[in-house]
Amino acid sequence: MKMRKVTVFCLLAALLLALPGCGSLLGGEYASSREHVGVQGGGLGDVELSFEADNYEEICRSVEELVAAGAARGVIRVASYPGNLEGDLAEACLAASNDTALGAYCVYFINYSVNRLVSFYEVSVSVIYRHTPEEAAGIPVCADEAALEELMRDALTRRAESVTVKLTGEEMGEESVEAGVENAYYAHPGDILYIPTYTVAAYPETGPERILEILFTYPYDTPTVEQRRASLTARAAQIAASVPAGTNQERLMALADFFSQNVEYDGSVDTSDAQARRYSAMTAYGALDQGKAAGEGYAMGLKVLCDLLDIECYVIRGRFYNRDHAWNLVRLDNGQLYHVDMTAFDPEAAPLRNDDQQFSAGYWWDATLYPWCSGPSLYGPEFDPPADNPGPLSPPAGW
Repeated sequence: MKMRKVTVFCLLAALLLALPGCGSLLGGEYASSREHVGVQGGGLGDVELSFEADNYEEICRSVEELVAAGAARGVIRVASYPGNLEGDLAEACLAASNDTALGAYCVYFINYSVNRLVSFYEVSVSVIYRHTPEEAAGIPVCADEAALEELMRDALTRRAESVTVKLTGEEMGEESVEAGVENAYYAHPGDILYIPTYTVAAYPETGPERILEILFTYPYDTPTVEQRRASLTARAAQIAASVPAGTNQERLMALADFFSQNVEYDGSVDTSDAQARRYSAMTAYGALDQGKAAGEGYAMGLKVLCDLLDIECYVIRGRFYNRDHAWNLVRLDNGQLYHVDMTAFDPEAAPLRNDDQQFSAGYWWDATLYPWCSGPSLYGPEFDPPADNPGPLSPPAGW
């Protein structure tokens, strides 16, 4: 969801200037009689700032500097002006309050009046704020998706109801929030048991800098989730402690034994449903604590256990024979990553596979989103894919 704030007074001013009899307001006050509730100014209190301007660019800069300072009032003195002063003032106020991150987020209303004095014009500008620039200065800044993911991890772990963040760079936007939430959730299933839904308000909608207000809605109340998280933490520690020492491959074999003996596959969950992740069967809690899970629950459970055992592990979301599914990538002692699916772990059927082998076995995933697994086969030639194997970058029909 996106929100766009429009400074109503400035739009009205532009319309008034176009009406007969309103071509000049010099010598008269140009102000709205409407009352607005807001913050009168920032840390400057009653200080009035002064500026000088002789063209449109300087007027814009003056209004932007007034807003950046958090001042409630300012005066712009114009000795001579080559264009339409009244029209340019309206546009400058709109630009300052709508087109910059600070203005779009902070400004509620900008009002001004123009007075003609003996040798110059005096423009009085007043600003009412919805947020002060001091409040905006405390907003965390994220310049890349890694920083945003870390911010989302902290917010989701705390089950924060809202987060405000400033994004810098044209490539960062609302879609980056989705990636940050998703990546944080799948990278930390022991801390974030359930993924929330969320809405985003952007100030402004586009541009190299934007301030986003993100509102989260979580499944289950916080006491319930905290109890489940504590139970999962204790259970995962117990399971990890029971795994005997050995190579990563040997320890994964032991974990496979645990899943086969203690976790029941839950095929009742419609994993294509966007709301499916609100069910415990899709979580590490469902797999490890409740002993019943869908494929994603298995993958999340293995991720929690591998983290405790210092085995590098990723959750992969894709398809198995054109059905939504999830599994893992794990790093073995040879330094290579391999696919492993604990819902179908068969020691006799090459359970640890490279990309080509996994694709040949009926799996598909967006290989651009995950590390490549190009290590050598761990098994005999009978498990090698056919020579004409198209590879995971060729999506199946219906993907």
